[in-house]
Amino acid sequence: MSPELIGILGVGAALAGLIVTAVLWISGWLRDVDRRLARLEGLIEGSGLFRPREPSEAAGD
Repeated sequence: MSPELIGILGVGAALAGLIVTAVLWISGWLRDVDRRLARLEGLIEGSGLFRPREPSEAAGD
């Protein structure tokens, strides 16, 4: 194999590693955001400050 081909394959492997690492990091970050939003939603619902929508309000009548 020529040195150029080895270099291209090495750069390709490094980029693949970076992409996999970034995808794993982003998916973990999104799971954390989802947990925080669910907790915030539970706090808002449990506070009793907002009443549930009536069916006629939800339909736009």
